Amino acid sequence: MENIKAASMVMFIVIMLCFSSNRPGVEGVRGEENDLIEAICKKTSYPDVCIKTLRSSPGSSGADVKGLAHIIVESASTYSNDTYEQIKKLLKETKDKAMRNCLDVCFQVYDLTIHDIPKAIKYLESGDYDSATEYANDGIIDSDTCESSFKEFPEIPKSPLTDRNNGLTELCVIALDMINLLK
Repeated sequence: MENIKAASMVMFIVIMLCFSSNRPGVEGVRGEENDLIEAICKKTSYPDVCIKTLRSSPGSSGADVKGLAHIIVESASTYSNDTYEQIKKLLKETKDKAMRNCLDVCFQVYDLTIHDIPKAIKYLESGDYDSATEYANDGIIDSDTCESSFKEFPEIPKSPLTDRNNGLTELCVIALDMINLLK
């Protein structure tokens, strides 16, 4: 009887060790010191941006891959809203006709973006990763459209939104990379 109890206890400990060595839903993704953020971010196109973004979010510790993807898409949503507000401000201040034309394009595409990225979050949460990918990709297309509008006017030396457009593109690419890990 004692041997059966001892064997049961040993089996229980072995099973517990097996379950605690991997995080659920992330097979084969292990980083240094079991750091899921670093392990996942190293699999993205912009690992430094990914790590910085996730480390600055209090909800990232303990999150699984889907949770980390949610945080990245949420960050892209916030970022696009901030950029949209910046565009509105620039439109109020700008008198130059060519600059206004470009900012109008940016205003229109970011107006779409601020509505599309929250849809990516909704689809991510429901497990519809193809639709989440589609809406996250829209952020890349919209930021590229905004940036490209400035190239149409040679009299405008540089887009005032290049850093913002690049930032949104990076966040959306990271989101796509993470969503692909979930598929």
